[in-house]
Amino acid sequence: MASENIEGEKAEEKQPRVEFNFPMLIVRTKRFAVVFDKLGSLRTSRYFSWLGLVLVPFVAGVALYLVVNSLIALLSNPGVGQVARDLGPAAILLLPGINPMLPIVYGWIAIVCAIAIHEGAHGIIARNVGLKVKSSGLLFFLFVPIGAFVDVDEEQIKKARSRSALKVMAGGVGANIILAAVCLLGVLVLVGSLTPIIDNGVYINDVTAGFPAQTAGLLPKDVLISIDNMKINSTNDLRAILDNKTSGDILNVTVVRGENWQYQFSTSVNLTISQNRTIMGIMSGDLMTQARLDNYRTFSLERLSMYLAPPTLASGLTPFSDSLSSFYSSPIPQWQIFANVLFWLWFVNFNLAIFNALPIYPLDGGRIFDITLKRALGKRVNEKAIHAITVGATIACVALVLSVTLLPFIM
Repeated sequence: MASENIEGEKAEEKQPRVEFNFPMLIVRTKRFAVVFDKLGSLRTSRYFSWLGLVLVPFVAGVALYLVVNSLIALLSNPGVGQVARDLGPAAILLLPGINPMLPIVYGWIAIVCAIAIHEGAHGIIARNVGLKVKSSGLLFFLFVPIGAFVDVDEEQIKKARSRSALKVMAGGVGANIILAAVCLLGVLVLVGSLTPIIDNGVYINDVTAGFPAQTAGLLPKDVLISIDNMKINSTNDLRAILDNKTSGDILNVTVVRGENWQYQFSTSVNLTISQNRTIMGIMSGDLMTQARLDNYRTFSLERLSMYLAPPTLASGLTPFSDSLSSFYSSPIPQWQIFANVLFWLWFVNFNLAIFNALPIYPLDGGRIFDITLKRALGKRVNEKAIHAITVGATIACVALVLSVTLLPFIM
């Protein structure tokens, strides 16, 4: 036994500190061992390891529900598949700069943090249950940091008590889902601090060239607030006025524009007729800033999918998206930056957690599934049968994930 340990230590010493296999660069170190030892010795780490064990089955259930629900939506609603096709195959990859939904800065911050938290939790729980962490380090794509790793002694995991091995496997998913929940709470707190700068009005998306609105000086991104001194709250109000007018009638229009919508601009618009309708020559939509805010603030588990919609995709739904953030103010300085950082930390950590919780071997969820089966059925079912069950669960889950991923592009 002593000679085996010596040989293992020599093998570890032979591992290069820096490995470069184009385009991946691995920087390996043992300097974080002290951190894992110190954090692993805390009583809090023991409580956390139990919490992770409790959370993983729940997270796996949520993951399966979301995958199955997505598959049903694809098969029953052609519009869902069309959205996926419009985004393109790159939307499958959780890589900022390639995935059109992931902003480069916020995306990379979230991915690096999520992977570091995930792997760090494995190392801390491993030390808490007495297992060895051989090394840890950083992963780079060329010279861009994309993640971290913790190399827990696999031989010790295989020989450890099943409960200890389960705790180590569950640590990464538990850490990701806890951080995700904290970040989502932070997003909701920030959104709760928002106040609409403009409550109602009609947002001008575009102004048609050569039509009266352009001649009168109206611009895209103006907000129409009154016509002939009557407040305009919605496009219905605007349409009701226009339907009672005809070509040549003049409206006195007031819009707000500029930073914080502080500048008012009033002008006269000489109406015209197009396709038997009286028009100004604008494309517009309801502002509904308070309604959008109230909708996002109203949290429930049934509405969880709304909080998984990226602001880059659901800009009209998310108060801190680039298209809506200018309509709100907050006592918190730079609130939009904080909201986006917290959102993407929530989004990436949640997706990393649910993917790793799926019973797909050799992901954490698959290994947890395998260890749990051995613990529950080990005395009644041979190891070969247990392995076959694990492989079957893996194939089923992979088939589900691939169906959701590929169906939009082959239907």
